[in-house]
Amino acid sequence: MSTDSDPPATPVIPSRIRLARDLRGLTQQQVVAELGGSISPPALSQIEAGKFRPSDAVVKQLSAALNVPQSFFTAQWPSENQAATYFRDLRSTSARDRRRAGAQALILSNFITALEQYVRLPEVSVPSLPRELDAGRDEIEHAALTIRQSWELGSDPIPHVVRELERHGVAVARLSLGNTAIDAFSTRVGHRPLVFLTDDKNDNYVRSRLDASHELGHLVMHQTVEPGTKEVERQAQDFASSFLLPEDSARLELPSRLDAAGWSQLAEAKRTWGMSMAALLFRARALRMISADIYQSAMRYMSSKGWRTQEPGDREMGAPESPLLLERSVRQAEIEAGVSVESLVNSAHLPLDDIFDLLETSVDERPIIEL
Repeated sequence: MSTDSDPPATPVIPSRIRLARDLRGLTQQQVVAELGGSISPPALSQIEAGKFRPSDAVVKQLSAALNVPQSFFTAQWPSENQAATYFRDLRSTSARDRRRAGAQALILSNFITALEQYVRLPEVSVPSLPRELDAGRDEIEHAALTIRQSWELGSDPIPHVVRELERHGVAVARLSLGNTAIDAFSTRVGHRPLVFLTDDKNDNYVRSRLDASHELGHLVMHQTVEPGTKEVERQAQDFASSFLLPEDSARLELPSRLDAAGWSQLAEAKRTWGMSMAALLFRARALRMISADIYQSAMRYMSSKGWRTQEPGDREMGAPESPLLLERSVRQAEIEAGVSVESLVNSAHLPLDDIFDLLETSVDERPIIEL
């Protein structure tokens, strides 16, 4: 089949074919196999490079093979380019998984743009506080404290971290990527920052809160730095600890000795501040409340008890925090404007199944009890 005869009336945007392929995590060879060999891998490569215009027949085949509408390849989108995406560890995250995650962020951003034609989402109020790669702990502490002050959180425990992000204009979604190497990631596509939390490790409440705070650190401090370096990830982790537990409160709440009373105090701090004991020990070490030797000894003790996998009290803390903003906004658009999810997705020329997956995974199906 020719790739340059009978070209479609609306030219295909070559990068969209690669984007659809990234969404499915497929190589060019795998896509060609899905097409039954009607085009060759070099031909597909030429199409993605914009050197050949595919025919209507080929576009139709690509649409079916990649499970996206044909208009996905031709429509003009408000958000077109993928921004830098921050992952916890680039070494354990394959390039294919990173591209897939970035593609999901791009389609979610364009869905949100379509949604915002009918509902007004919270204004983005995430201050930009850039930090150099050699920034010290005091600078990171100051960034976290500034966000707490800006968001009027005081020095108290944060009841719901995800809700604070959403309240200040960050779109949060949960994903099931089928990859346990990815804890969470964040990016900015268009004007609205995005945070994705994953379900692939059966995450618990305290871990999810730390992940969300970690990604907030990237959004606040790392808009212009290269993602994935040890320095960048260390800063985000330091920010998360400081954001969840300010220094003044930490010095009052955390033990300086790890005898029986100290471990009991640590367990109580976990319940109060919604942080794991491991994260609290990390915080105590960063503040030099305990020495590096005591910290390492505590980690060995936790390993011997099996607490590095599941700590005491994890189950009692409940399910991870769930996003609410997108679900509620979609419902409001349907109620107030009579616009269904399907029509929103179709108007944005996006794959319906992917948007449904994003919305459904993000929903907490437990009934809400209002008092």
